[in-house]
Amino acid sequence: MTILTSLSSLLLEYDTLKVVHIRSKKVGIINRLIQLAIIGYIIGYVIVYNKGYQETEPVDGAVTAKLKGAGFPLNASGVTRRVWDASDYHIPPQQTDGFFVMTNMIITPNQRNGTCPESLKNKPCETNADCPKDVMVPAGNGLMTGRCVPFNATDEDLQLSGEELASSDVKKTCEIVSWCPLETDVTPARKAVIGDDARNFTVLIKNSILFRKFNVRRRNIPESTTEAFLKSCRYDPHDAENKYCPIFRLYHIFQLAKMEDQWEAATKSGAVVAIDISWNCDLDHGSEACNPSYQFRRVDNPAVSLSPGFNFRFSQYHGSESTTSRTLTKAYGILFVIKITGNAGKFSIVPLMVNLASGLALLGVATILCDFVVLHFLQKRQFYHEKKFEEVEVTDEIVSGSLFPKKPETASTPTVPMKELPASMQTQPSESAPLLNEQR
Repeated sequence: MTILTSLSSLLLEYDTLKVVHIRSKKVGIINRLIQLAIIGYIIGYVIVYNKGYQETEPVDGAVTAKLKGAGFPLNASGVTRRVWDASDYHIPPQQTDGFFVMTNMIITPNQRNGTCPESLKNKPCETNADCPKDVMVPAGNGLMTGRCVPFNATDEDLQLSGEELASSDVKKTCEIVSWCPLETDVTPARKAVIGDDARNFTVLIKNSILFRKFNVRRRNIPESTTEAFLKSCRYDPHDAENKYCPIFRLYHIFQLAKMEDQWEAATKSGAVVAIDISWNCDLDHGSEACNPSYQFRRVDNPAVSLSPGFNFRFSQYHGSESTTSRTLTKAYGILFVIKITGNAGKFSIVPLMVNLASGLALLGVATILCDFVVLHFLQKRQFYHEKKFEEVEVTDEIVSGSLFPKKPETASTPTVPMKELPASMQTQPSESAPLLNEQR
């Protein structure tokens, strides 16, 4: 019964605001300071600093890159001693939102389709039973023929009988059908093949963007740029003339990212570098003032010991269909990933009114905080509590008596005898009265 009473009291109660005017300097100062802080936040941060009076739109755009530069490789196994230009080290020639520069390589020339021993780390064996026929080697290089053969055996080893071969010290692996000889998978050279020359390679980044809502198109090559300037300029954020030049020197990118000490390791084992093109434009100043800014950083972790850097493989095929051969290249280098970010803003009355309305609603926080201070921290908090909160109990008697009073009964009109009325007010019965009575 007590629970039902408490529940009914909770559900059937009503709270209304009561205005209590407190004449206290402390409370008044606290109230005004909180209001000033809220107004300062709305006007200073939301509207002015954060440009809450503007309608915004994210950037939409595309980017392409063109590499230039030549280098002469160091002595390395399988690497032809000739001049390498952009068509040799820029792989693939066209790439969406990025580009790759090959600075180091491991080359396996003259591979042909045939049979050869699988590598020792993939499929070592003791007998033919360890090499089921027509089964691919898991994570290997080809299809097993069913034979267990010597790995890198000499001609003398191949003349041994099966029993003599089994008792010899020759290491054996499963024979496979694959591109033979297998890849020369070794650790890259101590120094990148074209790492030194790659410092002066340049890349032209062409970026076009669109703010569809505002119908504004821009590109990172200013309209005033001449062909002569474009051929000679190099990007420099600290130079007013070259800060919008779209041509970047690769080593300078590492310098701007404060990682020039990582150049040697990056060109040897590979790396992934991000180029951020930021378009943050205030269109209230005109579209001509909308220009990009650039930031550079290394994305991969150079401190890892397992599979560091960046590499991939590609092949170049030679000969006819009957005598096809290929040159397999394991390429190491720097992958540059280009990202386009940014927003454009322009004055609009709608976001301004929304932010102002939110600020006015936020002013109610000042009252809540002041009430908390008055009711919990001031010495006369009990007195303030009694003045602020007042309980009014409405009884059934009040509801039935005071709020809904009964309508008083109407007093009956006293009857006055006809003879007491004046002669002018006395009504004489009409001659038709008897007729009416008779008809009834």
